[in-house]
Amino acid sequence: MDMFRVFDNLDKKVEKLLARLTSLEADNEKLRGDLAAARKAEKDAGDNRGAVDRLEKERDQVRERLEKLIAALETADEKKA
Repeated sequence: MDMFRVFDNLDKKVEKLLARLTSLEADNEKLRGDLAAARKAEKDAGDNRGAVDRLEKERDQVRERLEKLIAALETADEKKA
């Protein structure tokens, strides 16, 4: 009778371990998905930083051009007056 009890206990432990394994595998898949999403977000953020830098540079160039144009218009206005 003791052998049956031992096998029963072993069977229960194996079932618990299998359930835990299944749970860990599901968590692992979820974490893989989260990691992929985080990597994509990081890549998108890097792309956005590059776009922001480019737009800021273009804005500075436009500002410089406008300042030159305003100065030229003011000079022309002073010559007329």
